[in-house]
Amino acid sequence: MTEQPAPDWEEFIRRHQASGVVELDLTTLRPGDTVVVVTNHTAYTFKLLAQTEAMMTTHRPDRPSGRVRINGCTFGASSSIKPDHLFCGGNLEFTHNDGHEISTTTEIRALQLVQADAPPPAA
Repeated sequence: MTEQPAPDWEEFIRRHQASGVVELDLTTLRPGDTVVVVTNHTAYTFKLLAQTEAMMTTHRPDRPSGRVRINGCTFGASSSIKPDHLFCGGNLEFTHNDGHEISTTTEIRALQLVQADAPPPAA
């Protein structure tokens, strides 16, 4: 029996894990934090309302905007997703239009996290 070559998405995941690419864990974000995601064609700005719920804007009028749920990153051209994580080289996936539409972007080129001010310490 000959071994079949691994599908491209499996190879992509292996390379991703071995590369040590820094990932943004969405479960660590707080309301008020801002995440900027730059893809091949669009810059997306997410102002966090809750863990993965955000108000999204872009610099392009032909892209969705408004309340979204950030699902995570897909690996290459596959539908395999790493939920609640964003990383360069992956494709951002988000749900919009009251959860009725799912969008997947081109490859993420850059990520920036701007954390909201920390709450003052308890007296």
